[in-house]
Amino acid sequence: MRPRLVLVIAWRLASLIAGKVSAQGVTLTVEDVRNNSGQIIVLVFDDAEASDFLAHEWTVGYAAVPAQPSGVSHSSFNLTSGPYAIFVFHDENADWDVNSDGKLLLEGVAANGAPGAEDMPDFHAASIWPGPVSFTLHYGD
Repeated sequence: MRPRLVLVIAWRLASLIAGKVSAQGVTLTVEDVRNNSGQIIVLVFDDAEASDFLAHEWTVGYAAVPAQPSGVSHSSFNLTSGPYAIFVFHDENADWDVNSDGKLLLEGVAANGAPGAEDMPDFHAASIWPGPVSFTLHYGD
């Protein structure tokens, strides 16, 4: 009887903790924003099986937040299950594209799990769970 009671209590505690974590959603902070031109674009993905999980047609959430050199925060995502992969870029010229000169990125980018500043991670390396997450933008020029 005693082991069963311990198991039931442990299961209920785990359910309560999981419920609190998932209820908070995703809160995003973006640091090292170069200037206040344009917007910080946030794209959220949840499909690890997509052939190109960073293609815009696979987004489950997005935000466009005015750029500020002090950094930006966004917490209105209603994303509570996870895992999610998030890609962030500083769209300085408001063309909704990550611009480059053919060799270097001209606008800042960030993604969790990327091996280098200009590398794209796979979904599993980039995955985050609901809660606070911070990104640092990397500029190629």
